[in-house]
Amino acid sequence: MTQPIPAFALSRRSLLGRAMLVPGGLVLPGCVTAPAPAVDSAATTTIYSPAPATTSLHKLYTQLASASEDFRVLGSLEVLPVALPESINNFANMDPSLRQYHWPIVTTIDLQLARAGTGPDWHGYPRVNSDLKLVCTFTDTAVGISMWGEPVTDPEQLRGKRIAAPPRPSAVRLMTELLLRDGWGILDDVTLVDMMPPAVLPARAAGKVDGTSWNIVGPTPNGHRPSLPSKPDDPLTYVPVGQEAVDRINAANPFDLALSHALEGGPALLSLAQGLAVWDEVDPAKVGAMLEYIEANGASIPGFAANATEMAAWPGLTADMLSPVAKAFYRARGVKIPG
Repeated sequence: MTQPIPAFALSRRSLLGRAMLVPGGLVLPGCVTAPAPAVDSAATTTIYSPAPATTSLHKLYTQLASASEDFRVLGSLEVLPVALPESINNFANMDPSLRQYHWPIVTTIDLQLARAGTGPDWHGYPRVNSDLKLVCTFTDTAVGISMWGEPVTDPEQLRGKRIAAPPRPSAVRLMTELLLRDGWGILDDVTLVDMMPPAVLPARAAGKVDGTSWNIVGPTPNGHRPSLPSKPDDPLTYVPVGQEAVDRINAANPFDLALSHALEGGPALLSLAQGLAVWDEVDPAKVGAMLEYIEANGASIPGFAANATEMAAWPGLTADMLSPVAKAFYRARGVKIPG
């Protein structure tokens, strides 16, 4: 049986990154610290977006609040940007009568770590959250390493390079370290420079970094696109991720990652699918309404799941990870879920 992922020690070549941490450096810009909810606000259900408020992905997630217009059983909905693992850990031990109004949008890796109660000390889940269940996949995002200049086809070429990456804690940072450590075996030979998205391009212009893992592929009105531009005089291209690297990551850790082909015409990267999760005590009628809303409206939200099959497309998904309402929903539509 695979042992829980050990806490990552700071790479001996990542000390440079410490100097670029923002004060407090724990929450992404635009993400807020999850507040302690007051009892009188419990009637509003809050959906927590892991994407910073300034990103296009968060703006897509805010459309979920309109679900209550079509499904009154949902009551009042709001969408707030709160980073993982906070959006789970801050509510895990709350009284269920209040916790039912707090729904996190989770990533592939965070759902599995949260349910197992594990993870590195800087991005972990101290409680076994087996009572947190997936409802549906919203969209796939892809994570990898992008390098400026001549295309890098062999990860060995990354040794000695400086890569701008999110500060800990961050799901993207965790994926970055897993890829470099377990997938390619070169984590100690690269310098991870802690940096937020607005600083990446100026840092490149100043010659301070050679590449980045911030070039996330995500949904846009024109399809899935990289979040950073590639200029003719300084092209930014991805280092391809092979299935062998994914297999090594999965063998070394208590979760299942998968390849993403979200970038049309581009190389395979690591999938960081994102979807809605709810706690066991959430009203089944609300879960059912949210499923029906996504089934009816997902195709009109750029990059979102457009049908029941896509709503259940989650790397490593098994029946025990799903809300009972979601299991019945997919079964009724002929979608087979392992286990």
